[in-house]
Amino acid sequence: MRIDIDDSFLTSVNIRDEWSMFKHIAEEDLTPDEVFKIIKGEDRCSSLRTVDHPEFARLRDSLEQRGFIRTQRNSWNGDYVTKTFTFNGARFKKGERFPCACAMRGHLKYMK
Repeated sequence: MRIDIDDSFLTSVNIRDEWSMFKHIAEEDLTPDEVFKIIKGEDRCSSLRTVDHPEFARLRDSLEQRGFIRTQRNSWNGDYVTKTFTFNGARFKKGERFPCACAMRGHLKYMK
């Protein structure tokens, strides 16, 4: 099987999450100091995380559903090929790693 996607999808994207540090406290249980912090905007927390480009993530899910790769959702670059296929001109054989989107760009250059 041959699979091709645009090279622009071989990247990661940053996701910024923001929340109130008091989100787990019922409104009626907030102290006056906590309410004041909320009003001033001093209750905000945020984190930044990196994920595969959405198009690459869809492809990865499809390959998993069709039995071409075994994914490891709890680690980066832990996916393994279970059936041989060609991806963007590079042949992936059973037992080889199938890297995340960001690592895939360099991996493809190395394989070619």
